[in-house]
Order: sequence, then C-alpha cells, then structure tokens
Amino acid sequence: MGAFFCGPRCDDTGVVQPSFGAVDLQSSLMKVGGGVCMSRKMYLAGFKGTSYPTVPMHTDTALATVAGTIDDVAKAHPEMIPVLYNDVKACKGCGKPCAYTMTMCNSCGMSLADVPITKSENVFCAFLMGVAKANKGFPLKISLRRLTEDVLIIDDLLALTPCHFNAIPKKHYIPDWRFLLTSPKQALELLDTMEAELWVATKQFLNSEGYRGILKPGHSDEDIRKHVICSFNFPPSQFQLHIQWIVAPLTPFQHFMAEERNHFHEDRAFPMSYVRKILALSEPYNVKRDTPIEEIVKHFDQKGVVYKDEWNKFYQQSLKSTMELQNWSTDDFQYVVQDGKVHDFEVSNGQVQLKDFFADLDPKVIQDKDKVALQNYGRPYVDGKPTGTYIKAPLMAKLGEPGGFGAWPGVDLK
Repeated sequence: MGAFFCGPRCDDTGVVQPSFGAVDLQSSLMKVGGGVCMSRKMYLAGFKGTSYPTVPMHTDTALATVAGTIDDVAKAHPEMIPVLYNDVKACKGCGKPCAYTMTMCNSCGMSLADVPITKSENVFCAFLMGVAKANKGFPLKISLRRLTEDVLIIDDLLALTPCHFNAIPKKHYIPDWRFLLTSPKQALELLDTMEAELWVATKQFLNSEGYRGILKPGHSDEDIRKHVICSFNFPPSQFQLHIQWIVAPLTPFQHFMAEERNHFHEDRAFPMSYVRKILALSEPYNVKRDTPIEEIVKHFDQKGVVYKDEWNKFYQQSLKSTMELQNWSTDDFQYVVQDGKVHDFEVSNGQVQLKDFFADLDPKVIQDKDKVALQNYGRPYVDGKPTGTYIKAPLMAKLGEPGGFGAWPGVDLK
C-alpha cells in the first residue's frame, strides 16, 4: 500500500489551523514536536530509545514489616477485613483490578463486559502496613516519591504520563472520596496538605533538565501546575482514598485513549475542582458504604455545583493540557497506529503521512514495550525491570490510633 494523506492539510489548502503552540479542540488535527501535524485518531508508537529521560525514585528504602500477605493479615486480625479488600473486575488480559463499573481495562484496553465482580487485595492499605507480598507471590513494593506523617506519594503503575502519582492519606482509612463529605472542613485541610506534598514531589521532576526536555519549551512551573490533571475515581480500583495527580502531557498512546474517552470517564472521574466546590459549601453529608453516587451528584446539582458541567470542563482541559505541553518528536518513534493497525510513516510538508501497515505487528505488544521505556515507575531499573521499596514507619495492622488506621467521621468498620 502506498503512502496516503492523513487528513486535512495544515498549511495552504484553505483549512485554517492554529499556529504552533496553540490548541484548537474543535480541530481533528494536532501538532506534535517541531510543529508536525497528525490526526488525533493516530498515535506515535515504537519508541526507538531505551527510555525517556528518567527521574529516580526516592532513595529511602526499607524492608517489609509484615512477612506474609493480605490474607495472612486478615486471618490474624479479622476485624481488619473491611479495610483489606476491594470489589473489582479483574482484567483477563493483564490481571489489573479495575473498578467494577468499567467496561474496558484502563491498562491494556481489553473488554470487561463479561468479567464478574470479585474481591481483590487492597494494595494501598498493604503499602501503608508494609505487607511483603501479594497472594500471587510478587512483592508489594512501591515506587516511592514522598513520605511524610500525613501522606504517602507513589508512582502510579498505570503511568499515563511520565509523572503520574497517587497520594494516599497515611493517618486515616477513608474508603473513597464520598466520605470526605462527612466532615468538609477537615477534608479541605487534608486535601490542602496532600496537594502541597504532591507539588513538592513534582518539583523533583521539574528540576530535572532531562524531564523538562520532554515538555514544549517556554512553560514555567506555574504554567505546568495549572495543567495537572487532578481527580478522584468512583468507584476506585483500590478502596483507600487516593488523589490521581497526573502531570501533563500524557504519553502518545494514553492521550489517544483519552481522546477515545477511555480515560477520565464521565460519571467515574470526579475532578478535584468539583470535590472542593462541594466541600466549600460546608454542608456535611451523611455517607454510608452503599450511598449511591447518583444520589450525591443529584443533591449537589441542586445546590448549584453541577457535576456534568464540572466534568466537561475537566475532560476538555485534560485533552488540551497534553496538546499544549507535549513535545513528542516523530524522530523518536518507529510507527504510527491508526484504527488498530501499525503503520510505517513519513513526515512530508510538515505532516504525518501513513505508509504500509504491518499485518504481523500487534499494537498492544508495542505499547507494552513503550510503557516500560516512557514511564518513571520504579526507576532506576535493575536488569531492565522496575525496582521498589517498602515504607519506613508503616502503620500497624489495627484499627484506631496510636499506630493503626485512624477513624474518619462516618466510616463504619464494623
């Protein structure tokens, strides 16, 4: 198959496109590094190097505190069972525990339509206790970015961007963001603390010359802070409150997934801005484990904080943030993927033009390799594999203070 044109031209055909650096979400096209134009239905794949510029994780290391698994903790401390497990759909493709409302795995993209809801280990609580290993035998180590008395910050294994964190409160067991509504003032103070620590952890990346090189030049730290994609999920895949802190830009494949609405799902992603606006009303809301999210959304819609409006702004800004900050170079990638097919390509007149497609190449296999090369999870690698650690001063396997999971207003663990 010969070369063919990827879409409307970006230059002199009468189609007016934004200048390099500007973003038009109404356009079907986007500009990558060097002003090269490509369709938003495509993504670059097959990273040619061994890795993007990397930022090593925190140098503090520790050994496991609990020698066994979550199941061992549950047997020794049955009162802990409500804290130790999640309701999830386990992906048949990659094994990732996904939220039980999802229809497609947000790691490998496999359908979850026929996957039953089962129990999985709450690994975030395991991290906080220093549990040694999962039931499947692999070590429950973390890619540590920051640890204080109040918060644990780790690299997200999903790695939607080279700088993608989860922030987990260290003093309390809070199943999910709904329970913040039981104590708005206390919740806002907690979020202030967590976001401040997340920004400290982000500075390690921003101070790296190599990392700054993957961003479009000319953006200050303050600009980048405005482009952080910050939210909660409900239902989460792990039932311990955690902030999703995603510093744009997404990697090429993950941006494509977002364009296809396979990330930041409406009715599952709850923007930080939305949660903060609700909490700022200072109206405690009685939340139970079985309180429907739809009930909460309807209640606060009537108070003037309309979820659909907040989500739409959040989603559009998430796409725009990557398109404004990314500096992907076509020279760094071997292929372009479109409609699930892997193509050779060339850049001609400032545009990506597809050439032959490779029937024997699986885009998922290529994406798996790209993820390892582009992520900062577990850096530095040893023998080509991510490394990790347990945490110092972990929580004890008990409910309540001192030393255990502190009580949060409205959370009933009986």
